[in-house]
Parts: sequence; C-alpha cells; structure tokens
Amino acid sequence: MNINYRPDIDGLRAIAVLSVIAFHLNQRWLHGGFIGVDIFFVISGFLITKIIYTDILNKEFSFKSFYQRRINRILPVFFVVMFCTTFAAWYVLLPNDFTLFMESLKSTTYFWENMWFAYNTGGYWDSSATDMPILHTWSLAVEEQFYIALPFLLFFLFRLKFNRSKILVTLGLIAFISFLLAQLSPLSAFLTKYNYYSLITGRAGELLIGSIIGILSVKRTMETGEIVRDDKNHLAIKNSLTIIGFLMMLLSIIFLSKKHLFPSFWAVIPTLGVALIIFCYDKNTYIAKLLSIKPIVFIGTISYSLYLWHWPIIVLARKYLFVDNFTTINEYLVVILFIIFLSLFSFYVVEKPCRKHNKTFKFSLISYYILPSAIIFITYAFEGKINSSSYAKYEEAVKPYKLQTQYLNPENNFCDERIIGNCVFGDKSKKPKILMIGDSHAGHYSPYLDEAGKKYEFAVKIINYHGCEFLPEQEDEKKWAVLSQKEPCIKAMDDIKNEIDQYPIIIYALKYNLFPMESEFLASKYLPKMVSKLKEQQVIVLAQVPTVSENKRLKFMNAFLKGKHYQSNEFLTYEEKTANNLVKSELKGKAIFFDPLSYLDENAKKEWPIYHGLMAYSFHSHLNEYVTRKWSGEVLPKQKEFWESVLKQINNKAVN
Repeated sequence: MNINYRPDIDGLRAIAVLSVIAFHLNQRWLHGGFIGVDIFFVISGFLITKIIYTDILNKEFSFKSFYQRRINRILPVFFVVMFCTTFAAWYVLLPNDFTLFMESLKSTTYFWENMWFAYNTGGYWDSSATDMPILHTWSLAVEEQFYIALPFLLFFLFRLKFNRSKILVTLGLIAFISFLLAQLSPLSAFLTKYNYYSLITGRAGELLIGSIIGILSVKRTMETGEIVRDDKNHLAIKNSLTIIGFLMMLLSIIFLSKKHLFPSFWAVIPTLGVALIIFCYDKNTYIAKLLSIKPIVFIGTISYSLYLWHWPIIVLARKYLFVDNFTTINEYLVVILFIIFLSLFSFYVVEKPCRKHNKTFKFSLISYYILPSAIIFITYAFEGKINSSSYAKYEEAVKPYKLQTQYLNPENNFCDERIIGNCVFGDKSKKPKILMIGDSHAGHYSPYLDEAGKKYEFAVKIINYHGCEFLPEQEDEKKWAVLSQKEPCIKAMDDIKNEIDQYPIIIYALKYNLFPMESEFLASKYLPKMVSKLKEQQVIVLAQVPTVSENKRLKFMNAFLKGKHYQSNEFLTYEEKTANNLVKSELKGKAIFFDPLSYLDENAKKEWPIYHGLMAYSFHSHLNEYVTRKWSGEVLPKQKEFWESVLKQINNKAVN
C-alpha cells in the first residue's frame, strides 16, 4: 500500500530532528530536545502499522515486499554514514576508544546496538556515553526491532480472529505495560540499566501509540470492503485537538529534561500530543498549515540523513578540538555546515536513489545489508592490526601513553586479586613486619610502599582484592559494596585472619566513599571496629587519593598521544573529601591517618593529577604505577621522620 503523502508528517519530522540536533549541540538550548526521538517513534508506528494493517485486510501483505522497502529506505545511507564515521573515528579516537567503537559498530549489523549501549555505558546521561560516535543509532535499532516484530504480532492477532476493537485493546495493553515497566524501572537495577534504550521499557508504548492511531485512521466498510479515511470530525474540533497536541509536544520539548525519569509516564504527554496532530489531520487546520510550510517540510524530508550525520560529527569534532562543549560561534557554525552539507549529499546521492530503486529483494538484501555487514565484520576481525597502525601514528608517545594507562605492571608480580609467591615487597632481604590490605585503592599504593621499603630498608606484605573491604564486621553483617567479590573476599579474609597477628604494623587503604549508608559510609562504620580489635598492633590508614573526572582524564590522554597538551580546571571532582574526613575523624586516637600525597610540593599539588606532564591515574580514581614511582621519589625523602617512627615501633614491639 502507498499512503497518500502528508506534508505535515515531514513537518513533524523537522521539529523532531531539529530538537535533537539543538539538544546535542548544547543541552542548555533545549532541555527536552531528546524528545525528538519520541516524535519519530510515534510517526514510525503510525506509518508502518497503517501500511501493514491495510495490506493484511486487503490480503496484499508480503513480508518480502515489506522488508525490502525497509531495507531500501534505511540501510544504504545508514552504512554509508557508518563507514565514513569509522574512517574518521580511526583518525580521531584513541586506540582503546576505537576498539570500543568497533564493538558498537559490529552490533549495528544485527540491530542490537541499543542493548549494547545499555550494557556498556552507565546510561544515556553517563559521560562515557556522550563520547560514543554512533550512540544515536540506538533509536534506529529500536525501530528495526519493532519492524521485525510488528508484522508477526498483527498476523498472530488476525489468526486469532481478533476484530479491530480487540486488536486495539491488545496493542493498548502492551503499550500500557511498556510505560509501566519504564515507570517502575528505578525499583530494579536491571530495568534501570536498560530503561532508556530498550524497546520493551517505554519505547514500545510510544511506537504502539502510533500503531493505534494508524489502525484508527482506516475503516473497512462492510458493504464495499474498501479502505477509507474516517473524516467525520468537524474542522473546529480538529483545530482544537491539533493545537492541544502541538502544545503538549512543544511544552514537553521545552520543559522536560534529564531530571525527569524518561521514558516513563512522562513520555505519554508528548507522544499523545503527536498522535493528536497526526490523527486529527486536515489540511485546513492551523497546525497542518504551519507544519506544511515548504522550508519546514524540506527539513523533514532530509531528516533521516540529518539525524544520521549530526551526532558523529558533533562527537568527533569535540574529540578533535579537545573540548567538552563548543564555546565559539565559529565552532558551532563549522559543525552545523558540515552536518547540512553531508546530509544533503547523502540524501540526493544515496538515500533518495536507493529508496526508489526497483531491483529484486535479493539484490537489496545482498547489496544493502549482507555486503556492508560483511565489511564491518571483516574490519572488526582486523581491528587489532588497524589499532597497531593507529599507535604507529604516535610512535614516540606510545610507550609512555601505555605506561600511564597501566594500573600495575604485571612483571612486578604484585598480589593484585591473586597470590603470587610470598607477596613481599620493599627490602626483600628482610622479614616482613608490615602488612597492607585493602581493595584496588590499596593496590595502587603498592609501588609507593615498594619504593618506601627499598629506601628505608623494610619489607611489606601486600594483598589487595578489587571491591574487597577486608572488614570482619562486614562479613558478619553481610554488608557488601561489590556483591560479586563476596566469595573471593571471604577466602582472602580467612587467610589473613590466620596471620594478621604476626605483623606489628597494619596498613589499610580503601575507597572510603564506597557504599554510602544514610549519613555514613561503609568504611567509617566498620573500620573503627576492626581497628579497636587490633589492640596489639599499630594501624595506619592511607587516605583515598583525590577522585578525577574520567572524561577529563581521557581527554588528557588523547592529547598526550597526539603530542598536544590538554588543560582543565575541572580534573578533580573531590568526591573522596567527605569520606576521608569522616574516616579520619572516626579513627582519631585509634589509628594513624596518613596521606602520602600531602608531601608533594605546592606546584605539584596545584597541577595534580598531572605530575611533571604525565597523568597520574590509570583510570577513574586509580593511580598508575609508572607515575606513582616518580612522585614517590619526591615525597619519600620528606617522609623520613614518619617512616623512622614506624620502624621504631616495630623494633620496640620486637624487644617487648
């Protein structure tokens, strides 16, 4: 079936795509611009369902014909944009980021990128998501999944002899359940993770609102069997309803924001508004006339190309310029011109010709889907070699770059989540009298303690497990910050219990702001209890290092690899400050709270987390061994009095 062309729908597409682009260029311009995607969903649900429903009624529906039209419409320009983005990403992105990009690209070949992004990011609003060049394709995956499922659902309902009313009730019930799951998502970690991207949570509801009006917009008369429009509504009523719908859509775009749970029942407002505009269409209504203005219609006509190009250009431009957001008119102007030029080019050269191509289904399937997918899989298979060539571009910076991204050097055999030998470091000729335990935030202090032991001639046994707090009371009360680490932690704690009394000095380190419990943190509650039980030993608690913005760290590393320098006043997030102060206060008079970094000179403190031009962190809030050994060389001579007092305590206990 060919639906009569409606310019107002292209007008809606124009509003949708312009909202999304404005939002992505600068979120402050249009807080709810992301709702443009929801407008697209309603339009797609309406058009596709009307086509399928009508063809089924007329016994004209063909799966082959339906999917060929979808392939011709969606895939040619999609893969052209993906290939262009891949080349640009190889040039602009860091090798590690390019690897992640290739994984996301591979997921597009089986229409699963929405779930891939849900699994591999902290959500749509997470900073890690905003740096992914093809993040926006999640919505295309949702639509493609809908296109695959909908024909089978409608055929199934027809086989059950459902009339139109029963079909509408069924679709309405599914839509309600979808919105309900989205609304209840905060109650489930699983639903929270997948809520924004999943077809099931909310998005199905938005598409099915379009489906419902698609079915309602056609009527089969019992007398003739013809498909006709149901045009009984008076123009005045249509004017009123379309104005109400337009306001529902417009106000949602202006006032909804990421502060609102979305999708949820909030999504019903703009999607019902769009549904009113589409269903109550009359070329003589004010809204139809507004949406049918030629420049607006033209933007809607090229909206698919605009949507495909805008996000890769924005992300890669920011990466290339080393900025979080564009700040100058020239930056905005260049990016917008690139989006417009490439969109026009792809529309006229690829999208429009391929859409009207009258070749066979086999030709469309092979040329527009199988071959491009095969190219992506082959490229993915050779990603390692491609990345090697990427590193080759920055040959001089590669070695220090890799060292700055390395948490601990595996050649040094630190007991990081595993026991290797006796786990003794520092002056290995001595018997260890110091034991350090803790999580990964203890582990990144290992090189520092190794250097301290070598300088002041003592041995230290170091054992750390990521996500393991080493707090006996925690084990008793079953409080676990990282539940997956429970079993290995309990085993490690049991081993340490058997030998902890052998060490006069216990050094402890942890991510103290982990697992907040009302007004306190896990460590501030349980650590003092553990310390009080170690009456015969001196406990030294090392401060949690300053937390850094992972986004800023990545930008610095990107610039470093390319021989440039990235500066920012927003590297430090200070998330650790409250927890550090609380732990220090709780341990006063019970243990020594010691901050090795406090001995850095003032210039080094001011430049931190950059130390002598190098990044001190391997990833979010975790130091790297390479730079840790460098700053240890500065601070250890200044800490002579501290370490001599520690050794004195060891000697005194040995005498006693």
